[in-house]
Amino acid sequence: MACGCSGSVKAGQSTGLGTVRRRPDGHHIVVFERPVRHSVERVWSAVTAPEERAVWAPGIRFDPAPDARFDIWFGDDCEGPSHVSGHLSNFRPPRSIALGSIAIELAPAPSGCVIQFSDVLWFDNKRTKVDFANAVLAGWHRFLDTLEIWLNEGRPALDLPEPDYARAFVEGRDSLGSL
Repeated sequence: MACGCSGSVKAGQSTGLGTVRRRPDGHHIVVFERPVRHSVERVWSAVTAPEERAVWAPGIRFDPAPDARFDIWFGDDCEGPSHVSGHLSNFRPPRSIALGSIAIELAPAPSGCVIQFSDVLWFDNKRTKVDFANAVLAGWHRFLDTLEIWLNEGRPALDLPEPDYARAFVEGRDSLGSL
């Protein structure tokens, strides 16, 4: 898994702001690929250990086991559902896990690992697809920033603002306007 977060960016690679891609089944997903200075095992622990996740992502709860139940509670300012639940899938420690439509994959890299995070865009018809994608991108960007702060500094950063995606270039997002 390559990451386009530094150097030249190739088609299909993330610039750190994420990309919007269309899957073969017709659904659109947001994808982030981020290099981090920590091992796959360290990042896996931060994502799956309940005591760690409770500090940096308290709204996400699950036991790290195949087919375990997960619950995600979104903040009050989230425009989507306030709660989502289901069962873990693609549980392959310490490399991948899926919580419903959210997938996290970890790959070793020379200076740590690369996190690939993706989520399906479930359009709500309350706003344009581009506006909806911007909201999802901003929320998950903030989530990944919070994870990195936890890994790098060992502290929660739950008060981070979400970036303004209306002004950012995101590969693939413009294709949503014509759908």
